[in-house]
Amino acid sequence: MRCEEVRPLLAELAEGNLREAGDAERHLASCAGCSAEFARYRTVVLEMAALREVLAEPPPGFLERVLSEIPERNWRTAVHRAASDERVHYAALSLGGVAVGATALALLLRRRAARRSILMAERPTATA
Repeated sequence: MRCEEVRPLLAELAEGNLREAGDAERHLASCAGCSAEFARYRTVVLEMAALREVLAEPPPGFLERVLSEIPERNWRTAVHRAASDERVHYAALSLGGVAVGATALALLLRRRAARRSILMAERPTATA
């Protein structure tokens, strides 16, 4: 095999999956460049495997220190930021317009209903 054929296989070979020695392994035994690259792949695989075995416990009080570093939410700043945002102004004006429109419509409907009830009361009833 040639280097161009072996190099794409190096990562898989470095993982150490058992298989019979073949052309790729024979090439590694005879090519210093591919052998060195294979050794780098193998080192990475072994170091990654070692990471699975390491369990690092945080020191006592670590969580409390991290949580104390997080700033508390400053509501005054948030309210000021929202109050000075032009988009909030437009939204508030739009909602105000909807409220005024709904109130006006409700008053018109109420007035219409009141007129109808007055007209119905004034209408002479037909007695038979």
